[in-house]
Amino acid sequence: MIEFKHLKNFQILAKERNFQKAAQKLNLAQPSLSRSIQRLEHLLGAELLLRGNQSTSLTPAGELVLSHSQHILQNVENLRKELQYMQGKSSGYLSIGASPVPANTILGPILGRFFEQYPDIHIVLEVGAWQQQLEKLLRGELTLLITDVEGEIIGHESAIQSFNLPSFEAVFCTRVGHPLTYLDHLTLEDIRNYPLAIPKNLPYGVSEQFGDLFNKYRTDFSGLLHYDSFPPIKGALLHSQIVALTPQITLFDDDIKNAVRIITPVDMPKLNVFFSVVMLKKQISIPTKRLLSFLL
Repeated sequence: MIEFKHLKNFQILAKERNFQKAAQKLNLAQPSLSRSIQRLEHLLGAELLLRGNQSTSLTPAGELVLSHSQHILQNVENLRKELQYMQGKSSGYLSIGASPVPANTILGPILGRFFEQYPDIHIVLEVGAWQQQLEKLLRGELTLLITDVEGEIIGHESAIQSFNLPSFEAVFCTRVGHPLTYLDHLTLEDIRNYPLAIPKNLPYGVSEQFGDLFNKYRTDFSGLLHYDSFPPIKGALLHSQIVALTPQITLFDDDIKNAVRIITPVDMPKLNVFFSVVMLKKQISIPTKRLLSFLL
């Protein structure tokens, strides 16, 4: 019978690629580690490693076993944590991945209210592009993911479930006193004369709605700044002629809303930003259910 220790030993060896280093990390004698790996290969009926003089590499079967073992060990660890939380022996645990826009807008207030009601939850928050976060979610390294795209776009329908959150309108904004704020009949053509700041990961098809406005090769190019997160460019916005495209919700904070002006070209395409919560299709933990009640 395959034991968890077999999978753990194999996982460490796959990472270290060297029996001596893996044995040291596992606090095992090297012959004991070798026997454990040989036992796992025998039970599975497949060769998992290509053994060299100084290092090892995984066979195709080894790659497959590594992928499954990561899920199995992560699920066992999650089960242990949830049982301890249920029994009052430890705090609950959530590992949340978030795209920059929801992380800097909707998530902060939600987490604040959540902690007021559930102070016994330990949360680890990781911010980054949703594509990379999704890979971690699929490996079981994240409890849930909050993205800035609709759940239907993400794919992996057989492995994940998603819930769409309310959408927010995207707007152009500038500093108070910007020349564009004085125009009575503002058009996209007027915006071409100023440097632009736009999100790095615009949804598919959005750029085309603005013609060549965001094209750095247009003949009247005036500067373009791609950003992951809006807060770092606030200073540039307030001290320059930059025109920024951003979800309107990013302008709700008191430290920014009185210093900027929303400008709306008469030919502005209708543009909404969508957020969604994404999770694996499996039993939802108690802390996750509690957080979802705040999100949905």
